[in-house]
Amino acid sequence: MNKIKKAVGCFFIVTMIFMLVSVLNQLTLNRTSQGCIQLRDFYKLEENTVDALFIGSSHVYYSVQTCKLYDDHGIASYLLASPGQPVWMSYYFLEEALKTQTPKLVVFDICTLYQKRADVGDSSWPSLISMKPSVTKWKAIQAVNSEGKQLDAVGAFFSFPYYHTRYADLTKQDFYNTKHVRYNGYYPDFTKMSKKEAKEWEQKNQNKTGFDKIGTITERTERYLRKLIELCEDRNVQLLVVNAPYANHTLEKQQAYNYIYKIIQEYGVPFLDANYDRRLDIDYAQDLFEPSHLNYRGSVKYTDYLAQIITDSFELPDRREDAQYRHWEKVSTLFAHNEINRRALKTADTLQEYVQMLEEMEDCVIVAFRDPGKGAAVYDNGIRIFAGRPNSRYFQHFDLKKADLAIRGSCDSVKVFVDKKAYTYTENGLNIVVYDKIAGRVIGGAGFDEEGRRI
Repeated sequence: MNKIKKAVGCFFIVTMIFMLVSVLNQLTLNRTSQGCIQLRDFYKLEENTVDALFIGSSHVYYSVQTCKLYDDHGIASYLLASPGQPVWMSYYFLEEALKTQTPKLVVFDICTLYQKRADVGDSSWPSLISMKPSVTKWKAIQAVNSEGKQLDAVGAFFSFPYYHTRYADLTKQDFYNTKHVRYNGYYPDFTKMSKKEAKEWEQKNQNKTGFDKIGTITERTERYLRKLIELCEDRNVQLLVVNAPYANHTLEKQQAYNYIYKIIQEYGVPFLDANYDRRLDIDYAQDLFEPSHLNYRGSVKYTDYLAQIITDSFELPDRREDAQYRHWEKVSTLFAHNEINRRALKTADTLQEYVQMLEEMEDCVIVAFRDPGKGAAVYDNGIRIFAGRPNSRYFQHFDLKKADLAIRGSCDSVKVFVDKKAYTYTENGLNIVVYDKIAGRVIGGAGFDEEGRRI
């Protein structure tokens, strides 16, 4: 009997440890904006559905719009990128990806290859958090540690160091859905670099003295660049090497890229440096949000440019009518609702403009109410489903599947709650709250005065 009790006790302890690790993984992962989310979501894809796999640093996930590639050309693409991703991590990302996917094209961005510092453990770590324990992960850790121990190998293998550094910083927001969404790896940024900074870089880039000379890269970088190219050759995967547009050109970078170009030529791999192609007109002040990265507007230009090259030079199937590729259609729809519609509503200055935008949007629940206590109405896809009379008491609850909507009216006020969060934009005028059923969140809201001006 005692042996049975001990066995049950051991099983209970092991189960609790496993559950604790799972919870810690979910909590710490949700707050990580780049790197580990891309790989986590990659594992969820149906096997052998990715036709174009993009690998590299933040240059990739800020620059390439996977939804646009699918919407315009039917290309099923995925960005397996992470911040400052060194080439040895790019190599092991590719090795990991080829376990479940058979891409027809791999696109590799060379942004970080100029770096010569040995200590890039911090850049490697976000890439490793979500990688499944395997021989590939162990080799990746050894590659990181090859020039001095930067990660505890056993701990990194199970992602324990991340828990150790994150648990003390957990807040109540970690226990809720933090809405971190990557659109098959793409991460849009809608801000702009200051005109002053853009002008400074434009002036700096006028001096190209020494840009034609050939520099060097580290032995480790060259070795893994060659391994990545040869892995594609061995697996019969077409490779395209690219350099996404950026403003902060430096002599060190360009001379290193000239050396890299020689290696790429040696293997006969096509190379595109978008910084010097006249077909791509990048405006620093409009198309970048900081010197190293394209914003949404710039990514539209770069994606169109890449798509033209890819469709002209590589044979990739159009998946838009293939039921097996509904995932890409769903992600594109989510992007339109969660990003484009949400930002469009921010640009409306008048009630008339706001209403016109809402009339063009589908799958929205709209709450309109006036304070103090002048009634409320709820519309689902333009059809009124509830009306609260002015200066009266009422309470109405709506199950929106992904959220709860509640409206409480009284003689002197109207309160609107979505998932217990109150939404009010003006105390004297018309309030509008927009919940998007596809995005599963409130994507807009505004207050308007009696003349229809946005407050």
